[in-house]
Amino acid sequence: DQTMTVMKFTKPLVEPNQIPITPGENKMLWANGGESTTIGYHGNNRSPFSLNLNFDGSSAPEPVEPPSLKVGDEICTTGFIMDTFCINRGTLLDAPSVVTLQNPDLHSYHCLLDVPVCVNSGFQVLGEKDPSTGEYCLGYRLEETDTVVASGRAAGSVEDGCTTCTGNGMGTKGYRATVKGVIKELGDGSQSVSGQPLLTNIQMLDASVECATPAPKTVCLEPPPAEITTTPAAINPPIEGEDCSSDFCETTLTEGYTLKYKINEADATVTMEATYKGEAWLGIAFSEDERMGGSDGILGSPGGIPQKYRLNQGFIEILSPEEQTLTEATMETTEDGDQTMTVMRFTKLLVEPNHIDVTAGVNKMLWANGGDSTTIGYHGTNRAPIQINLASGASDTVSAPNMGAWLAHGICAFVAWGMLAPSAVNSAIYRSLFKGPLWFKIHQFANASAYALTVIAFAIAVAFISKEGNPHWFSSHAKMGLSMFIIASVQVLWGAARPHLPGPDSGDEKTTIRKVWEIKHRLTGTILLACGFWQMSAGIKLFAGKYSGVGSVQEQGVTIAYWIWIGAEVALLLIGGVYFKLLRKPVEDDGGNDAKPPTQEKEDDAV
Repeated sequence: DQTMTVMKFTKPLVEPNQIPITPGENKMLWANGGESTTIGYHGNNRSPFSLNLNFDGSSAPEPVEPPSLKVGDEICTTGFIMDTFCINRGTLLDAPSVVTLQNPDLHSYHCLLDVPVCVNSGFQVLGEKDPSTGEYCLGYRLEETDTVVASGRAAGSVEDGCTTCTGNGMGTKGYRATVKGVIKELGDGSQSVSGQPLLTNIQMLDASVECATPAPKTVCLEPPPAEITTTPAAINPPIEGEDCSSDFCETTLTEGYTLKYKINEADATVTMEATYKGEAWLGIAFSEDERMGGSDGILGSPGGIPQKYRLNQGFIEILSPEEQTLTEATMETTEDGDQTMTVMRFTKLLVEPNHIDVTAGVNKMLWANGGDSTTIGYHGTNRAPIQINLASGASDTVSAPNMGAWLAHGICAFVAWGMLAPSAVNSAIYRSLFKGPLWFKIHQFANASAYALTVIAFAIAVAFISKEGNPHWFSSHAKMGLSMFIIASVQVLWGAARPHLPGPDSGDEKTTIRKVWEIKHRLTGTILLACGFWQMSAGIKLFAGKYSGVGSVQEQGVTIAYWIWIGAEVALLLIGGVYFKLLRKPVEDDGGNDAKPPTQEKEDDAV
């Protein structure tokens, strides 16, 4: 049941401009992607080792001598305090171009002590600097996070950028301290953070305090191979257009909704400001395939603050506090004359673990808003994919797919419920104008054709909602479509199983079950027709929203033409119903005329 990955190759021992490989001892490194098949940052899945490639076939890794430590030892050491997140990340979160273990002196107090993902990952006091690699050695894990945080915040200052610092210290970057503690456990033996001894009962002292007995030398790592080291997103020069790293660029997402953005090269972040004409919740997301599922969203509503969400098909989930790394995140509503404006601002890291990378080039993005709703929820048609070049300001609205399929869905629905179903009803109402059973043949054919087209329209909708990765029965239009499909199916079966009328010469009256059937048949037909009229109107709006036609001349023209047609159909139904059911029949009866032609009973039986 185990999947194995095997890599095989043959390599020359000596090649120009490359490190020679000797038959004897070679210093080497290994790494793997863990569960990832995409070459990138390895995290803890790497280590240095020595391998003897002598030709007699013997080869054995050279063991790394562990420090001579045991549980219960008292330790005193002085070094830089570093969070586990930035160690595992490989580069500093607040300075992605800086390798963590090479320059811990550049790690800001703000990143170390303010950012939840760093604070909650735990801390370590680093060891000495290894002159052969230029990197600081891994030191000791520190169990009491609160003690470390309190000491660090007392050493920093709000004025210097650490928003949670409480002291008046001069510290801005590179927090150093002398740490005393007792070894609680030795670690798991790996050459990573988890392999280092854990200190408990720690005391955090000023770095000027010297240790009477320096701690044993800790494990030093070889530098990771350059070809698999993650680098921050490149700040590429603009291809064309504006320079979005020196000033804000602006893109119109849709009418009344704009997005401003600026790349911050110094800390590899992007600042965004979404402005909406109205009061509503707002959303911006980064996607890999221009679909909602799996996208990284930033959503905010008036009265709250923007927060990060993982978007799924049909539902969203807010990320954990440790992953809420947005800064300068605000939501506000302002008045521009008589118009209320909603503004969402935030600054986001370009590269974060387990997130879609934001590049200084073209990004696949999504936008959404609540329309008139301030409660984060389903956006309806108020959303669309878009591609934005965050370096040059160029943007390109992405056309939604499957336009032909949804057009066919709408045509089938209109022919079924805008033409055939009303014709079936009118043929029954105006039956006295037809000779013999012709009205019933029209009634039967129109109903059967309308149901067949309903099945086709329903199948198209189900198939392409699945193809587009969207949830079924989520919108009111989808729920109404499902309901109509079920009710229409029952109506067809109920019509086929109708109870018959008594013979024309029998003198018997209609049975009770026949009377109930007629009431149900007519009432259900009327409800279905009314629902069909509403459903088609909603479909026009959805189609316009999906294919960027909201408010367009085309949408307005189609809507006007639709309601003129439906108005004519309704007028025919009402005129016929009033005349033939309420006016003509009583006059015929009072005049002693036969209100039914000889074939009427047979025709009624087919209703």
